[in-house]
Amino acid sequence: MFGGEESYGYSGADFVRDKDGNGAVIMFCEVAAYAKSRGQTVDELLDEVFANFGYFAEKNGSLVFEGAEGAAKIARLAESYGTDPFSEVLGSRVVNIKNFESDMIEDIEGDLVPKEKMSIFELEDGMRIAVRPSGTEPKIKYYLFAQRRPENGKFDAAELARIKAQVGEKLDRLWDWLQKDAESRMTASDT
Repeated sequence: MFGGEESYGYSGADFVRDKDGNGAVIMFCEVAAYAKSRGQTVDELLDEVFANFGYFAEKNGSLVFEGAEGAAKIARLAESYGTDPFSEVLGSRVVNIKNFESDMIEDIEGDLVPKEKMSIFELEDGMRIAVRPSGTEPKIKYYLFAQRRPENGKFDAAELARIKAQVGEKLDRLWDWLQKDAESRMTASDT
């Protein structure tokens, strides 16, 4: 298991409570050595994982609003996802919403997750969108997750290449849609 976040730090096990670049390097070296022992590159090993278990991709985006006025805009925009959540995105119905500020959310061990201004939208097509204001920068962050799992056993190489392109294009369309949605939410809150 390998956990990470956008600044490329990794938490290699559940006893690691913060990102550890040194540990991540050691773990990656082990992955590279394993791939080499099989006559593969790391990318080839990853494609083998994708072919068997499904292709998973992420895209991050941010909207920046400077100054005190920007901080107020970020707060209004973040709040709007709780008070007026989307019900459909790009033709895919929203099937679950987790509001980490108002809902009681438990981790895998049953412990309550601390409250924070973040919402996660799960779509019927398997995509997910996480939205939260940055705690350190004048921006609101969007994390987009997409996947495609093999329906009949596994993907072949050509099919995997097509799926990678399709998922990447879908993430790009989703980010475009979210920017337009955010603009309309800001316009609505200004009136």
